[in-house]
Amino acid sequence: MDPLDRLYWRLVEHLRRERPGTSWELTVSEIYQKLVPYRAVRGELGFAELPEYEHALLRLLSGERDYVSLDIPEVQEEIRQELRASNPILGLYRDYAAVVVRLNPAPRRTPAAAAEEDVTAEPAPAPAVPLRTPPAAPPAAPGPPREPVVVQSSRPPTSQAPRPTPTRPALCLACRAPLPEGREVRFCPFCGATQHASPCGGCGERVEPEWNFCAGCGLPSRPRAES
Repeated sequence: MDPLDRLYWRLVEHLRRERPGTSWELTVSEIYQKLVPYRAVRGELGFAELPEYEHALLRLLSGERDYVSLDIPEVQEEIRQELRASNPILGLYRDYAAVVVRLNPAPRRTPAAAAEEDVTAEPAPAPAVPLRTPPAAPPAAPGPPREPVVVQSSRPPTSQAPRPTPTRPALCLACRAPLPEGREVRFCPFCGATQHASPCGGCGERVEPEWNFCAGCGLPSRPRAES
């Protein structure tokens, strides 16, 4: 079994013991804070470092292998897109701590099937094909030296300015404190306010950090510090 299998079945084992039944709904924060936190399962599940655990957790929340589903499909699709990035932000799941997760207690990939897939035969090496070396061509007779040809373009030289790299705002959207430069800033290190859109606690619509109310249901967002 790979890290995703081990994380899911450890979560199922805990729920079967603590919450008997076949239908489980929990939040993202319950998974990584209470049920299978990194510090409690890293040795048991073989996670040498936190990024390995976070990558497996993102795969789980993305719906890989039909292990879970989220009540907000847009969040699950955003996690899938982040996993396809060359350098994914592994802590993305913290932005959606309140999103509800539904576990599938009977996925198609069982522990026995996962163990069987781990035992794979190595492919047979391809037969070696002898390479035929072509006969060497006779050296060409030296000719008169050729004058270098200089091609002048009729178009004036143009300079292409490098495209600016999108950056985060220099100031926090809540307290207006200067944010650290040269890194991805998702939360203000001074007041803790998020710098990204987050789901509304009432209807699940995306609420931008600078909004005071949800555009879907009008629920007030978290109070922000004044500048």
